[in-house]
Amino acid sequence: MSARSLLSPAVRYHLSKNALDAASVSGTGPKGRILKGDVLQFLSGGKAAPSQTVQSVAGVPVQKAVRPSKPSKQTIEIPKPVFKDIPLTGMRRTIARRLTESKSTIPHSYLSVDCPMDRILQLRQKLKGEGRPVSVNDFIVEAVAGALVRVPEVNVRYENESIVSLDSADVGVAVATDTGLIVPIVFAAQRKSVFQISETVKTLAGKARDRTLQPHEFQGGSISVSNLGMFGISNFTAIINPPQASILAVGGTQLRPNIDADGGAQSVVTMTYCYDARAITEDAAGTFLNILRHNLEVPTLILREL
Repeated sequence: MSARSLLSPAVRYHLSKNALDAASVSGTGPKGRILKGDVLQFLSGGKAAPSQTVQSVAGVPVQKAVRPSKPSKQTIEIPKPVFKDIPLTGMRRTIARRLTESKSTIPHSYLSVDCPMDRILQLRQKLKGEGRPVSVNDFIVEAVAGALVRVPEVNVRYENESIVSLDSADVGVAVATDTGLIVPIVFAAQRKSVFQISETVKTLAGKARDRTLQPHEFQGGSISVSNLGMFGISNFTAIINPPQASILAVGGTQLRPNIDADGGAQSVVTMTYCYDARAITEDAAGTFLNILRHNLEVPTLILREL
């Protein structure tokens, strides 16, 4: 057996791995034996490799192994979110504290009612044509005041673990400002006409947005009215503004089938009454909503003022 055929496992490995014929590599070992360094020297010399199919030292054809190409590494850059911290204003900090306290300590209960608004909308259009414009919300505030007078059990506040009954129907109206939501009060709303309520709300809303409201103008009342109808909201629930005992969440006007009008449609507003179950019973809340609905469906009191 020739020295050339006495190949070590390492030499055989490198020959097979690189598809080399042992005859093409010059051996420097004893009697011309091919060493591992000879194969590596041959490879580093840049000499051309033999054909794909070569004769192995054992006389068995060896197919050159084709290495799979490695996928190119592409760096995918994930854009970092762009944001900034906006510090709370003093008003927003107060609102956050009060609402958190309200939601976590007051047992909120909810009742909803669909109020037909066709007559109110017709009346509003009539007044607008006469140059006496008022908003739908003005009518709602007046209807709420009338219902409070009829159901004194809901015209209450909850303070110091006691129920405080109020003689006057003082109704808060939620106003959105750049610094947060504030609720100025229409005091003695039961003694005001819808036009007086409209003027009062406009004045208070202007002061709220100009940040000139005085504390006595937004402290008090037993109920607030929050209206999101102008934003296309159909219905929602609201958080009670303590120590008030309730808040009325007013949605937008929607057309609904009227089964009493031979398949005609009627304008309906969904109102959700959110009340403090410690101060107001479910029966009193239901009675209040029924009277409120009647006040809007048959605005007799409002018509008497005109």
